[in-house]
Amino acid sequence: MLCQISLPCVSTPAGIFLVLRILLNCLDCIILWNCYKIKNKNHHTFYEMMMVLILEELREKRKKLKRSTDVALHNMHSIADESIRVAEVAHNSHQILEDLDAEFESQSGLKGNDIKFLFAAVGLQLARIVIVNELTKTEAAGSQNRNETKLHEFQEKLLKRFNTGGPVHERPYYASMEHIITKAGVPYDATAGLTDGALAGLLKKCRTWDFDISNMIPDEKLFLFKGANHRFATLGHDPILGLIFGTGNIMTNTITCVKTPAFLSGIPVLTTNHVVYTSDFKDPRIATYGSTAVMLQQAAERTKDQPGAFIVSLIKQLIHIGTDFYTPCGIQIPGANLILSNTQVEKLTGYISSGDIFKVGTSAKLADLINLLISTLHMLMYDPSMNVSRNLYSARTRKIVLYSNMIATGSNVIWVGSNMYAGNEDAIRQLDIGGLIVTVQRLINDTEYIRRIKEEFVFGGFNKKIQGSGLELEDISWD
Repeated sequence: MLCQISLPCVSTPAGIFLVLRILLNCLDCIILWNCYKIKNKNHHTFYEMMMVLILEELREKRKKLKRSTDVALHNMHSIADESIRVAEVAHNSHQILEDLDAEFESQSGLKGNDIKFLFAAVGLQLARIVIVNELTKTEAAGSQNRNETKLHEFQEKLLKRFNTGGPVHERPYYASMEHIITKAGVPYDATAGLTDGALAGLLKKCRTWDFDISNMIPDEKLFLFKGANHRFATLGHDPILGLIFGTGNIMTNTITCVKTPAFLSGIPVLTTNHVVYTSDFKDPRIATYGSTAVMLQQAAERTKDQPGAFIVSLIKQLIHIGTDFYTPCGIQIPGANLILSNTQVEKLTGYISSGDIFKVGTSAKLADLINLLISTLHMLMYDPSMNVSRNLYSARTRKIVLYSNMIATGSNVIWVGSNMYAGNEDAIRQLDIGGLIVTVQRLINDTEYIRRIKEEFVFGGFNKKIQGSGLELEDISWD
């Protein structure tokens, strides 16, 4: 006879699980009762069968408990062994860090192809120093100056392409295209003034002009500059302002000067004078005062009407500055004569000129270019199959660049120092200041980069040793 069972209302997983367990137990009881009634061969009572079932269940639970206990003990042994290992790593931390440091130096040290790249980089840097010093060697202005001769030959070949004809006769504020293209000189290089005596002397030589210049003789003696000092008085020789005023002077046959300003007080006064040439574009003479504003206006209007005149004048201006860069007088620092007197600008240029600044900048950029070339080629040689990480390989690249810069710059400093010690004081001009600046930058940046890579390698390796291979603990079930 089956008993009626009432089940409570359940709404949670735990309640559902409890109900299922009760149902299963009831089902087991029903099955056992039926078996007892049908097969009562051993004449066991229902109570006895239930006791046997309970004992079997307890025995099974005991096995599970023993298995869980064994797993727990195994996990405890694993944790204890790991604690001992970590304690041993901590105890020997100094030696481990030293070993990792030595391993980093070994893996990041230069070897094989790295040495070849180092020698190539040193060779390129030394070649840069020699070539830059040779090209920027100070030489007297004139036909004997190699740079001037080559630049003028280049100017002649280049400007011929722009010779499209046009009016040949000149007039105030107008220089013919033929004059601009065929003559190497510029009007702001004129130093002689137009006087009655000078005019008479030129007439005796049968010189002619395209216009009447008798009314262009100054009423008074001009005090614009003295001889070579004209470079420091004229705006055409300013490497920046000359792009405007020098180009305008070439287009208009004029010369623009700066009157000696009061230092840091007042405004510098700009004066523009006409420069008259003979009909064959020779014998330039500084004539009467003109107007700076009119000169610029005439140059601007001509640029609109005849752009080619502006282009050839600008090219001629750039080439002329280039020919004067590395001469004994040099070229002033941009804007210097707007603040200092001509004499002060001349003294300053004797210490540092635009040519020096250009040399330092060019040398530094070339050094950076060589460094970039070596770095790129060396990194392209990296092979993942190498027994070294990309980070460590990049540290090798940085070392190659750094060492090559230090060797080249150090060699230059030693060479310059030894020559100066021997009495050649001019050797200081061959000091590779641009390369020295780049070397100092690399020394700071590359050293910091290598330090970070080393720190990551050493302390990363130490962390891995502390972490070990990881604890593999088994899950414990107490159900």
